[in-house]
Amino acid sequence: MQDHFAALTVPQLLRTFDQNGFLSLPHGVARVFPEANRMIIRPTHRLFSLRFRTAWPLKGSIEWAPESEGLKMVCTKRAPWSSSILTFLWFSLVGFGTLGFVITYLLQGGFDSLGSVLLGIGVTGVGMIVVAFGLLTITVAYRIENTRLMQVYTELRDVALKSEGAA
Repeated sequence: MQDHFAALTVPQLLRTFDQNGFLSLPHGVARVFPEANRMIIRPTHRLFSLRFRTAWPLKGSIEWAPESEGLKMVCTKRAPWSSSILTFLWFSLVGFGTLGFVITYLLQGGFDSLGSVLLGIGVTGVGMIVVAFGLLTITVAYRIENTRLMQVYTELRDVALKSEGAA
């Protein structure tokens, strides 16, 4: 996500933060790193009405660049590596477990009768349902976290716009 602030300068932006580089927002916090031209935003989950924390928290990394007329800010969404690795391991376990069951069941003659075919289809179907619910869970969690992050980003933008207007 990109924003351009026509009359905002770096000193004006930095004045919105306290001496430690923090800015408290209604639904999160922002921290500035002036030497790297970067800010980090993070939602504070206890401030949201929906008191649900997912395993896939998003943070935002905002890089700014001074331009001839104002300041350009680019927000990049970041998810923790641990969440990505655990999600990959979970899907691998379920996917390879289901595939391993089908191959083993087939090699041991599991599809010799109608009852065994139905059992094989049933277990495979359960594996697919588990994967489908996993995908649904990840989708809903991402949307929740993205909404929270974008709310914090909007609040930061509003503070920057007020700072821009005060110049």
